[in-house]
Amino acid sequence: MSLSFVWLGWLAVGYCLPVQVGLAVLAAHKLGQPRWWLLIHALFAPAIVLGLWLDLPPWIYLLAFTLAWLLFGRIDRSRVPLYLSNQATLAALEPLLPKGASVLDIGAGTGTVLAALGRRSDLQLTGVEHAWLPWLLGWCRLRLTGRPIAWLRGDMMAVSLQDFDVVYAFLSPAAMPAVWQKARQEMTSGSLLISNTFAVPDVTADRIIEVNDWKGARLHLWRMP
Repeated sequence: MSLSFVWLGWLAVGYCLPVQVGLAVLAAHKLGQPRWWLLIHALFAPAIVLGLWLDLPPWIYLLAFTLAWLLFGRIDRSRVPLYLSNQATLAALEPLLPKGASVLDIGAGTGTVLAALGRRSDLQLTGVEHAWLPWLLGWCRLRLTGRPIAWLRGDMMAVSLQDFDVVYAFLSPAAMPAVWQKARQEMTSGSLLISNTFAVPDVTADRIIEVNDWKGARLHLWRMP
């Protein structure tokens, strides 16, 4: 009898899973989330079902949690996953930076942006990342550039923005209201806030640049008054 109930349970999962996946993907699409998030929503529930079906040992979940913590840090608090800027974005970003500008990358990930901008000797570069694994990879990566790039580990909201001409962010929609408030309070007149993909709610950007990559990314620019 118990075996029959088990099979009935898996049969119910088999019927409900496509519905759940479809609703998740549809909701993500309607909310305007980036296209790669549609794939995440499509795979999340099947991955859970697969893990239950394989009857994985408990230490697997502990290992997955530890790796997620090292990779993303306290994402429950920051609400910022790991996004990496691609080459198309870097090509669009570099011409926007004035000669001799001091540039801060908040949520700098593995140092992709700073490593690319390091080819310009006139720029003063700083990055901050709170997750241990990306920070460590970035530290190793930026040392190979031979440039004196400041590489900080910690909360991006604890770093003052007042000494920077340009602040670059590739964060998440949830983080942008706090970033905007901090920028308005600390960034000096004429300095530039650039956000990859994510806009500030109810605040019109002074300029939007289409990156024309596969993600449909945009650079949102705000000049501080």
